[in-house]
Amino acid sequence: MAYQLLPDLDAVLVAFLSGHAALVPLHEGRVGTRLAAGTDPAQRVTSLGGSPEWPWEDRQDFQIESWGGDQGQAKTLARTTEVCIYDLIGPVAGGHVRGLSVQLSQLWSPDDTTGRARYITQISCTCYPEGS
Repeated sequence: MAYQLLPDLDAVLVAFLSGHAALVPLHEGRVGTRLAAGTDPAQRVTSLGGSPEWPWEDRQDFQIESWGGDQGQAKTLARTTEVCIYDLIGPVAGGHVRGLSVQLSQLWSPDDTTGRARYITQISCTCYPEGS
């Protein structure tokens, strides 16, 4: 039996956050799996792994760091992300996101080295390949 590949949720999540109309004015496209240089608001996405139940279903957890030049910018970016993230449910490149939940909301965690403002959100996504 041949199975289809599951969506690349890392790429899907970065593309989603990078292009969401409510988020773009806050981070101006500075979203990736590596933190953008500087002190401007930005987001970093880190895959925390997952627990696939079946070859046709995957559940992955992600950490989304919302960085800002100050605590207010970082918090606004985190709060807006947590409202918008549910728009990810539905068709995505390579499949469908059928479930999403926020597991950790707005954890204040300034950078240990620089003191730069950062909030952490953790989400869990359930996805299926195209055609399922």
